[in-house]
Amino acid sequence: ADEHLVFENAVSQAPWTKPSVASLFTSLYPSQHRVASSPQIRDRRNRKGQGELLEADRLAPSLETLAERLRAGGLRTAGFTTNPWMESRFGFDQGFEVYDDSFARWGAPGEEVVDAGLRWLDGLDEGERYFLYLHTIDSHRPYGRLPLEGLEELRQRLNLTRRLQGEEGVAIARSVRVADGRRAVELGFHPTVGLVREAYAAGVVDFDAVVGRLLDALSAREDWPRTAVLVTSDHGEALFDRGYGNHGGALFDDEAAVPLVARLPGVDPGSGRVACLVGLVDLMPSLCDYLDLACPAGLQGWSFLVRPDGGSDSRFLVTEGVMDRPGDRSIRNRRYKLIGVQEDGAREYSLFDLAVDPRERYDRMDVDAPDDHTRRVFGALRDQLPVAVAELPPPDGAGEVVPVDEELRSRLEALGYTE
Repeated sequence: ADEHLVFENAVSQAPWTKPSVASLFTSLYPSQHRVASSPQIRDRRNRKGQGELLEADRLAPSLETLAERLRAGGLRTAGFTTNPWMESRFGFDQGFEVYDDSFARWGAPGEEVVDAGLRWLDGLDEGERYFLYLHTIDSHRPYGRLPLEGLEELRQRLNLTRRLQGEEGVAIARSVRVADGRRAVELGFHPTVGLVREAYAAGVVDFDAVVGRLLDALSAREDWPRTAVLVTSDHGEALFDRGYGNHGGALFDDEAAVPLVARLPGVDPGSGRVACLVGLVDLMPSLCDYLDLACPAGLQGWSFLVRPDGGSDSRFLVTEGVMDRPGDRSIRNRRYKLIGVQEDGAREYSLFDLAVDPRERYDRMDVDAPDDHTRRVFGALRDQLPVAVAELPPPDGAGEVVPVDEELRSRLEALGYTE
C-alpha cells in the first residue's frame, strides 16, 4: 500500500464467503451466478425418506472464471484455500491447474497456505507467468488468540466493556482462547464486546504476519519487479456493533466494506490513494485489462485501470446475498448508500450519507420531514435498486447441489456457519 495503490472505497458483493468469492471469480452478482444458498443448512429427506441429506449449491461449470481466462491466456494457475466453502466440490477449482483445498479445515494457519503456494512457485520454470490465489481465514471466527504477555491488564480493561447478551454473543465470546489454548472465560474474562473485538484484532495481526511472510518471499525472487500483488477480503465482520456478531446477516459496511490494496508494476496511478468506488466484481476485468487479455462477455464489473465515461461519481454498486434474506439489497454511489430490507413482501429503506456518517448510524429518512436534497437522493437510489443488477437467465448448471457430509458440516459449524 505504501509503495503503490490503496482503494479507499472497496465493497464486497455479498457479506459471506461463497457468493462473495463467486462474484470475485466471475464478475457477476450473486443473483446472477446463483451461488447464494444459505449456509444455515436445512435438513432434507432423501427420496426414500431415510436419513438426512444435507446439500448446498455449487458454482455452475458453464461460467467462465478468472482462473479459466488467465489459464487460457498462457498463465500457470494455482489456488490454495483454508475456507471449506471454497472446496472443489463447490466448483471453485474451475480453471486452476493445481487447487489444494486440503487446508479447508479449522485450525490450518495461513502460513501453511503461503508456504504451499511458495513451493508451487519454486516448481515453475524461469520466466513462466502465473496466477496464484491464496485464501486464508486467520481473522475468521473463532478469531485469533490473545497474547499471554500483559494478560491480566488486558482482562481488567476488557471486562469494563459492554457485556454480551444472548446465546450467540456468549457462544462467540466463550470460543476465544489465549495463546496457550486455554479459554479466555476460564481465566476470568467476561463475555464482552471488547473480548470479541480483541480476539478479532489478534486474528488480523496474524494475517498481517502471513502477508509479510508472502511478500518477503516474493520480493526475494528474480521476477519480483514484474510481480503484481493484490490483497483483499471476501467480507467484513459485525462484531456486535449493532447487537449481533458474525457476518452474512446484513448489508451494513461492517460486513460489506473490504480492504483492497494493490501492487501493479507498470501502472502509474498518479496518486497512491484511489477514492473511486470499486467492488470485487471489478477484479476480473481489471486483471484481464492489466494482462492485455480479452474479457469474457457479460461481466458486471469495470476495469479500475480505465475510467469509464461519466467517471466514478455516476457509478452504482450493489451488495446482496444475505444468508436467509435473498430479497435484501443495498446500492451505493460514491457518497450515499441505500439499504432495502424485504419485510412481508415490501421493502423498508434506510439511507446513509457515507461522507459524514461512514459508520451508518443516522438514517437520513428516519425524520419527520426529509429535506428536498435527501428526497432526491433517496428517489434516485431507490429507482436504481431494481435495475442496477441485470436480470440474467440462470447459467447452465445453476442450481446443482452437492452433499454436505458430517466432516464438512462440523468444519462449517466451527466457523459459525450452521447455527
